[in-house]
Amino acid sequence: MKRFVVLFAAAAVLLGVPGAASAHGSGAYVATARGIEPPLAGVHVRITHAVIALTNRGRTPVIVLGPTGAGIVQPRRTVSWHDPRIAVDDELPPLVVRKEPGKSHHLRSWRVPLLVGGRSYAIVGSLDYRVSDGGLAELLLPFAPMPLLVLFAVGIVRRARG
Repeated sequence: MKRFVVLFAAAAVLLGVPGAASAHGSGAYVATARGIEPPLAGVHVRITHAVIALTNRGRTPVIVLGPTGAGIVQPRRTVSWHDPRIAVDDELPPLVVRKEPGKSHHLRSWRVPLLVGGRSYAIVGSLDYRVSDGGLAELLLPFAPMPLLVLFAVGIVRRARG
């Protein structure tokens, strides 16, 4: 029984510890691709977690001009890469974010130049800082372990009773 009381007290303390305070929700940097300019048939782009993925369904190789050189995306291939043009230095947030971390901000527009068949194109997009509204998921997150703790406590009580 003493063991149950100790474990129950430990669970109560853990649940009573407040999470990280955030008066304005949590913030995140979001890179968004608006598309390819001018439009390029058969070539598609998407961004996931600051990684650009370019799919070439056309017949001509796509040359991606990067800050350190060029890469080629052959027909019927998809190539993904981290690109510093769509990211933020993690060590020092931009000044506007440091001044007003509780607000969403447009940080910059970006372009990744492409060459296809001797013509110039560009992947275009934006980098933004977005603040969540602190919705229901963030509100309920601290209570996520509660069902597991209840089952754990019930198991201890049953075991103690024999």
